[in-house]
Amino acid sequence: MSAGAPPADPLENPFWHALAGPQVAFARLGPRAGRYLPGVSPMGALEADTPESWTDLEALTAPGEVVAVFWPDVLDPPVSWSHQGGGNAVQMVQRRAQPPLSAPAGLVLRELGPQDVPQMLDLVRLTRPGPFRERTVELGLYLGLWDDSAPEGSRLAAMTGQRARTRNACEVSAVCTHPAYRRRGLARTLVSQVAARTAEAGLQPFLHVSQDNLAALETYRSLGFLPSRRLSINVLRRDAGES
Repeated sequence: MSAGAPPADPLENPFWHALAGPQVAFARLGPRAGRYLPGVSPMGALEADTPESWTDLEALTAPGEVVAVFWPDVLDPPVSWSHQGGGNAVQMVQRRAQPPLSAPAGLVLRELGPQDVPQMLDLVRLTRPGPFRERTVELGLYLGLWDDSAPEGSRLAAMTGQRARTRNACEVSAVCTHPAYRRRGLARTLVSQVAARTAEAGLQPFLHVSQDNLAALETYRSLGFLPSRRLSINVLRRDAGES
């Protein structure tokens, strides 16, 4: 890829193709950049690594706000932005469809909605699977495994759902399991369910996972996901006082 040029494959830049495509209703969008509404997700996107795209992203972002941009390489932003962190993600695409797994004994599979957001946010705070906000659940299908016999009442034991959606593919995201329910294959069950329903809708399932999370990489391989590429996660703050 030449310097500044847009990535050729939509999945090299999935959030741009989601924001400028099927998920435009959840976007603040300029001609060459976009970001999700703040209550939906902190993810942002550039069409290309050019001054014009950065100008558009800046116009969509308030001073002090943070956005996360996936890109094939580490970005070198203009002086009005500063790096706040990041890392490297492996993008995996499901090449072999798998039948969905059944819920383990004692747990109930249910679709999640706005009424479940408080428990979803509690689980995210406990497990830190990645960015998830009050309206993230509106982006697609989210499924949870519930323990209806928990002493405090029905407890959300694990969840997974759909985040970025392009014209032909949909991301499996927010894979998290409550510590009390780990080592029971709950993440594997939920990813298989969401991936199967994604494929039934005519979309190719894909996901992102830290390159250091070897256990998750192996789990996703067992579900037919194969590594496609590495992407740099650029967590960027628009610095106050710049224009």
